[in-house]
Amino acid sequence: MLGSTGTTGAEIAPWRQRRFVLFAAGNFVNNLGEGAYKVALPLYVYAVTGSLGTMSLVVALGPLMLMAGPWLGAVADRFGAGVLVVPGLLVQLGAAVALNVVGVGRLWVLFVLVALVQLGGELYRTGWIAGVPHLFPEYATRARGVLSSLFVVSNVVGPLVVAVGIGVAGYPGLLWFNAATFMAPILVWLAGVHPPRVERKPGRATLSRDIVEGWRVVRAAPELLRLQLTALPLHFTGGVGVVAFLVWCLRDHVRVSAETVGVAQAVFNLGALAGSLVIAARARTDPARVVAAAAVVMTGALFAMAIPSTPVLLAVTTAFFTLRAAMTAASAMAIVQHLPADVVGRAEGLFNLLSGLPVLAAPLLIPVVRGIVGAQGVLVFLGLVASLSLLGISSWPWRSATPGTRRRPAARPG
Repeated sequence: MLGSTGTTGAEIAPWRQRRFVLFAAGNFVNNLGEGAYKVALPLYVYAVTGSLGTMSLVVALGPLMLMAGPWLGAVADRFGAGVLVVPGLLVQLGAAVALNVVGVGRLWVLFVLVALVQLGGELYRTGWIAGVPHLFPEYATRARGVLSSLFVVSNVVGPLVVAVGIGVAGYPGLLWFNAATFMAPILVWLAGVHPPRVERKPGRATLSRDIVEGWRVVRAAPELLRLQLTALPLHFTGGVGVVAFLVWCLRDHVRVSAETVGVAQAVFNLGALAGSLVIAARARTDPARVVAAAAVVMTGALFAMAIPSTPVLLAVTTAFFTLRAAMTAASAMAIVQHLPADVVGRAEGLFNLLSGLPVLAAPLLIPVVRGIVGAQGVLVFLGLVASLSLLGISSWPWRSATPGTRRRPAARPG
């Protein structure tokens, strides 16, 4: 099994560097708008259409873009992050403004514009994640950790913005707020804080060959691959489809206000922040044990959500998202810790593709299951799917594990 991960040496505190503070501020403002957008748009679509199916299809457009992860990662590795960051932001900005002008009344226009917003977001995220080691080579690891924590913080604050903003500006005002936040990282780029240009090396293989080579490296780490594959049922039950279902459940089944939904999601995200910070702050973490704990808690929480009690629903849902965030953080640490640095981008893209398939399937299947067995039946169905990860964990060679051992990662460029 995978051994414990740990720190690899002292680094400069990134928050004391002006360039990093500027970059982090632009990134945080952008993520704050996205955090509000992810809550406001499904609520807005449901308020207009009254359809869980339509809301789920809109939400499914996000994980659909993960299918392009391996190719985007290969582009960033070969040509540099700059070719993705600004184009992604411009695509997001243009599509968001068009969505705000047109509204959500025409479904085909809604799907096209939301897909463009999500595509631009995937371009931007891939670019800045790949660009961090080049932007801040002296403290790349800590910079990545701080940015990850800020992302979770934005997901905590975003729903609170929705809870306050619905009564002040309504759903259209929240969507305009999201569009405005795209300007923050663009201004940071214009201020000179952006990844350096990468000269194309002659005679390099095609992007498809780069991806195949990345997959060979991943297959050479069977413990890491086993860990990621075991977590696939948890990605199905912990993705955006389940989030959309819980929003619908709170609004239509439990019948709470949209403002209360925003507050509830903020509480869930506070749990996620706690789970992420606990894993990131630990000097040594065994990813396998974190995934095993997440499988047990998430499976039990899904079955407990079927109990007809609002306090129980809120409590176990918070525990559910806490362990999901811990699992996500531990899995990301395992990728960086056990693979050479020059394939991490492609490896993340490949694992995003693998995990994106169940995440994409969830919002497509959940409305169908609800129509057959009802809301409580959906939660039982999700609990059964999550329990598949327990079967995978039971086959792990726990006794052959050697805690405290790990592969030494390749040196980072720069």
